[in-house]
Amino acid sequence: MMYRKKSSPGADENAFNTSISDLMAGLLGIFVLALVYFMINIGEVKQEYTGSMDKRDKILQEVEGEMEKRGVKVQIDKKQGVLRIPESVLFESGEASIKSEGQTAVSELGNALYQILQKDDYKNAVETIFIEGHTDNVPIENDYFHSNWELSTQRAINTWNLMREDTNGLDDLRNPNGQPMFSCSGYADTRPVTDDGLDEDSEEGRSANRRIDLRFAMMPPKDNDSK
Repeated sequence: MMYRKKSSPGADENAFNTSISDLMAGLLGIFVLALVYFMINIGEVKQEYTGSMDKRDKILQEVEGEMEKRGVKVQIDKKQGVLRIPESVLFESGEASIKSEGQTAVSELGNALYQILQKDDYKNAVETIFIEGHTDNVPIENDYFHSNWELSTQRAINTWNLMREDTNGLDDLRNPNGQPMFSCSGYADTRPVTDDGLDEDSEEGRSANRRIDLRFAMMPPKDNDSK
């Protein structure tokens, strides 16, 4: 007659505890691997983002330097990625037509942009350059413009039309997605200049806000899953 050895309750409990411990160790290992993978990806994205911002700064600096050589002073804001054409040469109050001295500045800017954006260092780096029109805070209502929104948008469009007409090939520039690189938008008087210390209700402040800003948006970091 054979006798089956009975397992003690203590032995079953130890085996159960061992299984749970193995399971927890396995889950911890998976978590650590996932965390490491996540941290590596975050590091790569941060590096790409930093590199993109560095390129944007260099583009702005090169455009500023090139315009200075051409006798035109522009303002740059690296933090916002904005290049501003001197407001004093662009528009009269309530007008969308660019003044004669402003036409020279805009034409030179278009030429400088095309020359710099064609460089190998900057190809496929820029997603969009927004040409942003702005107005002073004087309300407008006439046969041409029913509001400052229409006026500011038309200012941006007129600026772009002048740039592309005077610089062959500028209109053909595309971002890596095959989309046109330049875009126009109007902000009326909703985004006044705030870093010049001028009162936007003064004549000087209003003149400063009748402006065109070029805002550079760089290509976002690549999705690792799409590489």
